[in-house]
Amino acid sequence: MKWFILLVGIVVLCFFVALILGWAGGLGGGLGGGLGRPTSSLSHEPLPDGALHDEDLDELRFDVTFRGYRMSQVDGVLERLRRELREKDEHIAFLGGVAGAATTDEAGDRPADEAGDVNAEFPRA
Repeated sequence: MKWFILLVGIVVLCFFVALILGWAGGLGGGLGGGLGRPTSSLSHEPLPDGALHDEDLDELRFDVTFRGYRMSQVDGVLERLRRELREKDEHIAFLGGVAGAATTDEAGDRPADEAGDVNAEFPRA
């Protein structure tokens, strides 16, 4: 019975020590590094308007908050990239359709002037 009381006393003592260390760490005087304090100013620069290049993504930085990156900044960049990829896919599909029409034009199925200008709908940036 004496060993059980000693064991319970050690567990309670460890609990209080952990509680005090956790409280002191929450005040900013903790023992470990952690993520640091959230940024107070926004250093994130959004993606430029117009066509994107590799350098634009290489220079992309997000602000760090208490638990990671700012979700609004990451969501904005992902939405922009999704839109760019969708536009490129549509352009590729359009060019594939025109190329298929040009192949049938050579066979004489359709006049070549009906195919139209490939770059009329999608001008080069």
